[in-house]
Amino acid sequence: MILYKYLKINYGDELAKKLIKENKDRLFTYHGLAYQLGRISFEFFCMYFLQEAYTGSGKAELSPTHKEIWEEVQNSIQSINGDRREYIISRGFGKTSTISLPLAVWCSLYNYSIYTVISSSISDTAEQFIAEIKMLLKDNEFVIQAFGNIFNKNLKNNSEELELDTKPKRTMIRSISANSSFRGTRYGSNRINLLILDDYQNENVLSSEQTREKFINRFDSDASNAIEESNFHLIAVGTIQMKNDFYHSLANNPIWKTRIHAGVLVNNVDELFNNGLWLEFKRILTDSGREFPLEDAKEFYYNNEKDMQYPLLWQEYWDCLSFALKYFSNPVSFKIEIQNDINNIGEKLFKTIITKSAVEIESISFKKTILSVDPATGTDAKNDYSAFCVMSEADNSIRYVRKGIIDKLKFDDYINQVIDLIRKYEDITHINVEKNTYMGSDVLKLNEIINNDPSLKSRGIIFINKQQNKNKDARISSIVGDVNLGQIVFNEEDKDFIEQIKDFAGCKYTLHDDAPDVVTSAVETISTIQNVPKLKLLDLSYLGL
Repeated sequence: MILYKYLKINYGDELAKKLIKENKDRLFTYHGLAYQLGRISFEFFCMYFLQEAYTGSGKAELSPTHKEIWEEVQNSIQSINGDRREYIISRGFGKTSTISLPLAVWCSLYNYSIYTVISSSISDTAEQFIAEIKMLLKDNEFVIQAFGNIFNKNLKNNSEELELDTKPKRTMIRSISANSSFRGTRYGSNRINLLILDDYQNENVLSSEQTREKFINRFDSDASNAIEESNFHLIAVGTIQMKNDFYHSLANNPIWKTRIHAGVLVNNVDELFNNGLWLEFKRILTDSGREFPLEDAKEFYYNNEKDMQYPLLWQEYWDCLSFALKYFSNPVSFKIEIQNDINNIGEKLFKTIITKSAVEIESISFKKTILSVDPATGTDAKNDYSAFCVMSEADNSIRYVRKGIIDKLKFDDYINQVIDLIRKYEDITHINVEKNTYMGSDVLKLNEIINNDPSLKSRGIIFINKQQNKNKDARISSIVGDVNLGQIVFNEEDKDFIEQIKDFAGCKYTLHDDAPDVVTSAVETISTIQNVPKLKLLDLSYLGL
């Protein structure tokens, strides 16, 4: 019996038996023994009252670390006022479902917090918190039996607010986007007792040092004016994304107690994945000569599974193969998001670049081909390069950079380079030209040349000319996995182009990013165009005419 198990943990075997005997008629009733135990044991509260979230079919056993954190936040809530705690843990650890949500519910049901606010980076996520809390509580027979009917139709219940009819005082859980201010927000006369920051920062905040500082300063100001001075708790859960971001700044702040966990419990993941059986796994995975490299690599793993295991923070749920694939896809991202190792920020992202000769590439049958262009404004040393990428996709969905060029070109030379490429690669059907530089004047010139050339005009080439406003680091990061896993293959002749990709370590840490940027644009473009089969003309003799 779960009640006896946790009574024994908290009071010892003899007293646990005595309590059960004395309360045999009120073990799970309204404010009975289970209710009383839930007040002092956050773990019991989660495992009994919220058991559908943590036990049963399809639910992984929680790790010892989950339960250590439960005990830590329990002690904090029960014994310390004015506490600030931060949990920086790998993605996939269930930080929201095992820390943020149950803590908000526990503190509200037992009046540890009269006014609780959960804040997340975007409004959709913030609203999802309230929806999930309702799912935890609505029609929960264990809660209803011990706490009574905590839902009252006269109380607030919407996508952003949930007012609960708890005893002795009613409580409020509110969800607020990080874009909104919680300065001065109140529930009746109550300021915030419990403020939970769950994945509080988004990509826009990370765009520059100034925006990061502004975001952190705004939070400090808002929090100081929103929390209950004599009884408050701040809990931040998330993942560090770069040096001096929000979570990193809290970790360096002495008034915050920070707990950081890596997902893979080894000192050096590079050493782990680049030696022995895992090195052989990588060779198979990145072998573009294989028809099914991923399936072959998985078969190698399953044949050697016992010898390829390594310790994980959540061993009960995570598996070594999926984590290895994440590492080989993007080692730098893995070390930041899984290992919480910010020392790797500024490290080169593209670890493996597969190349073939032009002869090998041109012998392949392609189903679609595009040209992506990122023009620059001049030829001075301080100017970016004009970048050109002819990309084709084969039947096995592997993409080939048949030609990659970076060069310092004046306008007319840049125009001539585009024309030369579409003449050479006759299967180009689409040309994507970034609009930010010439605002479409270059596309007008190219169309004029094409329309005056019968051989080019007849090809019906389609231009795509849009401004690019998305975060460049995020865009380029989206192709790191495909490059590292050999799903994008390069022409070995394009040495300068390839070298610029190899040198990319994030826009802030890289002098020129034109080559990886234009490859990203090519991938984005080729993935959206439809393959239009060419009409094949047959001799009339085939029809017997």
